[in-house]
Amino acid sequence: MSTKSVLVIGPQGCGKTTQAPAIAKALGLSNIHDNWEPGAAVALLDTLVLTTARETNWHFKGRTMTFDQAMQIVQHGGDAA
Repeated sequence: MSTKSVLVIGPQGCGKTTQAPAIAKALGLSNIHDNWEPGAAVALLDTLVLTTARETNWHFKGRTMTFDQAMQIVQHGGDAA
């Protein structure tokens, strides 16, 4: 069973792209989609989706978290739930 995609939101320059491999690993995701914009196509499974957009709920129905929340998961050894 594939893991659902996860959207990570953070301001430009906060470290999303740099930390993406560690975040993806901690969440059990194999793919990374950087610079996603609301309304653009996005994989529904197995993808870490990175964005600077603040209003994403209308466009992304999966799990969302801030960059800081994602880094907490990385620091605590992962959480694919």
